[in-house]
Parts: sequence; C-alpha cells; structure tokens
Amino acid sequence: MSNEPVFTKGSKILVVDDKKENLELMTSILEKEGYDVAFAMDGEKAIRVASLYQPDLILLDVMMPGIDGFETCRMMKSLNDLRDIPVIFVTGRVEVSDIVQAFQIGAVDYVTKPIRHEEICARVTTHLQLRKLMTIRDNLIGQLRTQNIDLERLALVKEEQLERTEKLSHLGELVGELTHELGTPLGISNTAVSSLADKNSKLLTDLGEGKLSKSKLKGYLDSSTEAFDIVLSSIGYAAKLVNSFKQVVVGEFSEAKTEFELKQFLESIVHILTPRLKRSNQHIEIACDSELMITGRAGALSQVLINLINNALTHAFDDNKDNLLSLGVAAERDNVVITVRDNGIGMGREQSDKVFDKYFTTKMGDGGSGLGLFIVKSLVEEQLKGSIVCESELGNGTSFIIRFPLRS
Repeated sequence: MSNEPVFTKGSKILVVDDKKENLELMTSILEKEGYDVAFAMDGEKAIRVASLYQPDLILLDVMMPGIDGFETCRMMKSLNDLRDIPVIFVTGRVEVSDIVQAFQIGAVDYVTKPIRHEEICARVTTHLQLRKLMTIRDNLIGQLRTQNIDLERLALVKEEQLERTEKLSHLGELVGELTHELGTPLGISNTAVSSLADKNSKLLTDLGEGKLSKSKLKGYLDSSTEAFDIVLSSIGYAAKLVNSFKQVVVGEFSEAKTEFELKQFLESIVHILTPRLKRSNQHIEIACDSELMITGRAGALSQVLINLINNALTHAFDDNKDNLLSLGVAAERDNVVITVRDNGIGMGREQSDKVFDKYFTTKMGDGGSGLGLFIVKSLVEEQLKGSIVCESELGNGTSFIIRFPLRS
C-alpha cells in the first residue's frame, strides 16, 4: 500500500527542454512512476501545449532557443488557465541569482542538472501532492461555503416562519376569546327569543279559545318588550365585537393604506381585548382627540398596539396593586405620538435597553419567544415609517412611545 498522503499516479506532467536526450530521460523516469507525460522543445510551443494539455505540473528548462525558461514562466503566470500550475525549473544554471529569479517569477522549486532519478521523483511527487491537497482544500472550502449559504438560507426561512408565527399567535388567542365572548350575548338572545316564542304560543292558544283578556295581552306585551330589549342589547354587543374584530384584526392581513379615526380605532382594539382584560382584572384608559384622523397602515398599527398591550398584561403586573394601562395620543406637527404606559413593576436599565433585541425575554423558558417587541420595532420602522422607544423604571411602570407620520 502506498504511504503517499495523496494519490498522484496518472497525473499529467509537461516537460520542456530543447535537448532531445533530456526529454527522453525525463519521459522514461516519469512514465515508470505512473505519470502521463507530454513534452515541448521551446517556450512558445510549451505555452500552446500547456493551454491544451492542462498539466498538473510543468518541468521547465531555462536555456532554450527563442524565449528562455524565465520568460516562458512569466507568460504562463500571466494566463488565467495556466497561472496556478506549479512550475519546477530543471536546469544546469546554478547561480544564486538564477535561483532567486526563478522563485520571484512564480516557480515552486529549482532542480539542477545533471538529473538524479530519486531527486526528481521526490520533487515531482511532493509538488503534485501539494497541488492535489490544495485542490482538495479549495473543493472543501467551496463545499463549506455552499453549505453555509444553504444553512444561512434555512436559518433565514426558519426565522421568517418563527416571526410569522409570533405575529399570528395573538390572532389565534383573539379568535378563541372572541368565540367565547360571543357565546354570552348569543346565548342570552336565544333564551329571550325562546321564552318569547313560548309566550307567543300561549297567547295564540288563549286567543283561539276566547280566553284572551286585557291583562294577559298587557302581560304579553310587557314580556315581549323586555325580551326585545335584551335581544337588541345582546345582538348589538355581539355586532360591535365582530365589527371591532373585523376592523382591527382582519386589517392585519392587508398592507393597504387607509384613512381612519384614531380614537375609534383604539376603542376597537380595547373592545376586542375586553375578554382578556376582564379575565386578568386589568383596565385600559384612552386619551385621544375624537377628531384626529390619520392615514397609514392600520393593520401594522393594530399589530403593534395589541403586541404592546399583551406584553404589558404578560410581563408588567403583579397581584399586589390596581393594574392600569393607558393609551395616550398627541399630535405633534406632522406626526402622531402614541404612548402605551402601564403602572406595573417596571424594568431596570439593563433590561429596558434590550427589550427590542431579537430573542430577548424576561420569561425565557416560560413561553416567551423574545420576538414580540423585536417584531413591534420592525413594524414601526418599516411599515409605519416611525420610531419607538422604551422608558422604564423598577417599581414605577413602563412606557412605550411610538412616533410616526400622520400621513404615511
């Protein structure tokens, strides 16, 4: 078994020498070692043969008719398809200046004549192995680069999917809460209508039997009026809940710009969050001019505000105080400023400086992905063309201040 670290048999070698006997000797030595040999007797022909043959190694004499070996090497190193082929000078010139010049123009080795069989084989084997190893190295680097690109693309796709999942996660919660909240008014309406249907049947029976009295008719009218009031109130509440859900949540799937009344929009957001607010004993106050109109991406704004409110409900409050969230709105020239403030436990400077960092969460391992506020910042900057900052103090609540154009 060969001890060579890299198998070189079958490699192609170009021998360039103007002496026929030197060519025959070199060819005989190299072919016995298992190499494929081509030859040329001057520099110009050597360049033509090398371009067609594409050898793995070139053995080059210095003193030749026409262009000498040094000039031949320079010309080869100037050609894209030949510059990386290693060149070993095999020559009778032994001056130090010649050896230095050979390495300066790009040779990898310098062997002096007369040719010694063992030496030339060792030099050839060494440089062929080095070339093979460099080729393997370059291939591995190329494969690693390709794999890294593929991994980066895969990681990007996974991150995009994770961000998309995070963006939609609160929608799933809202749909579940909406379904639960609609059950109450619809159930009340069903009960009221069923009761009224029973009273209606009894009234028709009394009328058919001639037993309908003025007092029974009045009782029926009073009951029906009460039932209608209950039904209209319950259906009105359900309709408002559905309309709010449609305005706020369905808009999140659209990037279209619309003009809308901001206070009504904020009230719709609070309305669809009512089930969770009631369950967690929270309260939200809105301070906004009822005539303030803005033009922009309502879907992006709803995602931002719902994420901020949910973030406060999850992280800001404990059970030892009256919990309050406020949505304050102010118009500043061509901008609108929305401040989402809670009176919760607050954060230290180290945490508040990191709240918008991807994957940062104060509840790692407890269901927090660390993407919510990162997505909020991206939406504000990319969709609303604005900015958002966080101000917080331990024990004194947290404020998120959003600033974006009134007309974007």
